[in-house]
Amino acid sequence: MSDTAIGFGLIGIGMLVVLGIVFVVFSRGGPAEARPKPPQGVHLPSPSFLPVVLSLGGALIGSGLAFRGDNEIANPFLAIPGLLVFVAGCVWWVRAANHEWRDTEHGSHGDEATH
Repeated sequence: MSDTAIGFGLIGIGMLVVLGIVFVVFSRGGPAEARPKPPQGVHLPSPSFLPVVLSLGGALIGSGLAFRGDNEIANPFLAIPGLLVFVAGCVWWVRAANHEWRDTEHGSHGDEATH
């Protein structure tokens, strides 16, 4: 492997480590605050970090396309992990949306709901 490939691999690993640290810091439970309830008939989605996951995947894919060798379509050390993160984020987001849709359809957004 060339020095360039090793460098880009280290950059990709570094980006994943930073994302992991951000995830750990923000996923720690802080003081439980009562969220205000929306008006009757209004459904608000829960906060999500999935846009950040998709952005990281897109950034890795873009980096893989930008920092490529002369005879390569993309740098595989950045583009493949980026593609995996992006696809996993899309699947995760669709599953979360389906779960939220089912909850809303079954009437869990009444007066007693904690949205």
